[in-house]
Amino acid sequence: TSRHDPHRLAEGVRGVIGPEAALMGGYAVGIITNEELAYDGYQVGIALFAENLGSFELFKVDNLPNREQACGKMLGEQITQRLAQPVGNNLMLFYDSVDRTTEQLRLNMAEPLLKGLAETLDAAALEGLVGAGLVGDMSGRETWQWFGDQVNQNTAMALLLGGGLRTHSLVFHGCRPASDYLTVTRAEDSTVLELDHRPALEVISELLGKENDVPWKEYSFFVTLGVNLGEKYAPFKEENYQNRLCLRTDIKRKGMVMFEPDLVAGTEVQLMRRSIDFSYIQERVDRLFDSLPEGREPLLALYIDCAGRAGAYCGMDEEEAAVVIEAINNRVPLLGLYSGVEIGPVGGKSRSLDWTGVLTLISR
Repeated sequence: TSRHDPHRLAEGVRGVIGPEAALMGGYAVGIITNEELAYDGYQVGIALFAENLGSFELFKVDNLPNREQACGKMLGEQITQRLAQPVGNNLMLFYDSVDRTTEQLRLNMAEPLLKGLAETLDAAALEGLVGAGLVGDMSGRETWQWFGDQVNQNTAMALLLGGGLRTHSLVFHGCRPASDYLTVTRAEDSTVLELDHRPALEVISELLGKENDVPWKEYSFFVTLGVNLGEKYAPFKEENYQNRLCLRTDIKRKGMVMFEPDLVAGTEVQLMRRSIDFSYIQERVDRLFDSLPEGREPLLALYIDCAGRAGAYCGMDEEEAAVVIEAINNRVPLLGLYSGVEIGPVGGKSRSLDWTGVLTLISR
């Protein structure tokens, strides 16, 4: 987490694992394991792979701010230079979410990064891609990443699994529509300025109603808009929704600055109501394990969980990640992290997601 000195932490990890192991990592808001979870403290988590389990290729590009798409393309080029094309379901992406290169907090965007990757890697290679936008705390302080013996900022890193290793993923959302469809009629970069030709903040305020009279400035990390990637008025299917969280509000222009710049004019959205259904987690986790093809052995569960879903931040008495821990039930080692952005398959392709949990099994 951001409470650690990144250089001394790297030295400490090297002191345990030795100088030869390939190392990749980054800041997180907290850590989840088979036995416990914690956040907003001094947590550290690490997963170790024996080299005879498969092969592992690590890639990195620097200087993400304002050039995410170009960095994605360069990362893809590095991968194709090493291997013609990944086979699919064997690629992970981790990147620095926080841009502190200027006085104002800005986010490095995942969607342009993914778009750049898609310029170089074909759709099959990106199938099943999972990953995370890394943050060290909920206040958006500077983040750090580790790559080999380097300590970096504003990097994007890819992990390519080989030697028969594959990933198998499912996505937990936890939001349901709370409005009819609204059309974004004016947007600028990642700021939604108008919905149905009216100031966005006024529209959201009316939809929330007087009983939820929340000041506009408190919409940050609270208001969520969803894009239905399935049939428009079909019965609700959580797996068809890509959700976008409000990062902060632009009071002067009555707009909402979202976590990604993809809610452009013409996009249909719905206001989403948060409702994590704990009852279905066990059944979906069991189904993920059961879905592994015959002869494949699960080695590790990786859980990338939006930091906003932690109980202290979303106002729940229970911890959603604790239910995931119970559902996995020590069938495999578990390493989880609380992230800023999650990347996982929704609507037939891998996308950046907000207020989501992405559970991935790595198998051989």
